[in-house]
Amino acid sequence: MKSSGSRAAIPKRVAALPRHPAQAKAEPNSPPCHECAALCCQYYALEIDAPEDAEDFETLTWYLIHGNSWLWVDDGEWFLQVDQPCRFLDANNACTIYSERPSICREYGLPDDEAHPDDPLCDYFAQDVEHDLEFREPREIRAYRDDFLRKRAKEKKRRSEAAKRGWRKRRAEA
Repeated sequence: MKSSGSRAAIPKRVAALPRHPAQAKAEPNSPPCHECAALCCQYYALEIDAPEDAEDFETLTWYLIHGNSWLWVDDGEWFLQVDQPCRFLDANNACTIYSERPSICREYGLPDDEAHPDDPLCDYFAQDVEHDLEFREPREIRAYRDDFLRKRAKEKKRRSEAAKRGWRKRRAEA
């Protein structure tokens, strides 16, 4: 199953987490937080710029040398994910700041598009997510970098040669 947009993959260790008791009754048209093991609170993912040159790939490699971090790509959008639980979860995965939680927590999991209310971005429903690309090790991003930069150089050469042919043709016609 392909993920949609900004939905992140759930860390594998999360499957064994205990579900937390209902802190709040389920609200109509809301994610099933009362049934979940705080899946969305086990990581954070940030959209990052797509790499364009060797220096960008060095930055991505630097991200990957840090523990619990990995990169994923969906529909051309790049994300850095850090598998690190929220510091405000208790032993039962209940939020200890529930009534004061940040707005990103309050809004997370609700549908992005009101026209599609049955398509929430809640991790509870997206545990089988697969991304277009995933990089967990520096060697993986380096291999991708080598291929990307090789193709880019080849395309640049092709365009340059086409431009030269066009220039010569115009000069010959003049």
